[in-house]
Amino acid sequence: MDNWNGEDTPRKTSQTAMKYHAQTDQFTVSAADLRRAAQAMRCAIRHIREGHGLDLKGRARVGASTSPEFAEAGILNAAAALGIDLGSDHPGVIDVSNAG
Repeated sequence: MDNWNGEDTPRKTSQTAMKYHAQTDQFTVSAADLRRAAQAMRCAIRHIREGHGLDLKGRARVGASTSPEFAEAGILNAAAALGIDLGSDHPGVIDVSNAG
C-alpha cells in the first residue's frame, strides 16, 4: 500500500462512499469507508514528513510551526470534521511509521 489513497489499488472516482438516507435527510458513511479515509490521511501525513525529513514516529513540538506542520494540521482538522480520531489533535505527534 504505497499510493495516495492508502489502498492496494486506486479507487474509482465515480464511486461514492457517502449514501443519502432520505428518511432522516442525512448522509451515511460506512465504517469501512471511514477506516479507508483514515488510512489515506495517515499515509498523506507520512509522505509529508518523509518529504521534509521529519520523524515518522512523532516527536514533541519544538519552536514555531513549519509548512509541513500546517499541512498535517489541516489533515488532522479534516479528519476531526469527519469524526475520525487519528490519535492526536496536534501535528507532529502521531506515529505514522507504519502508514501506507
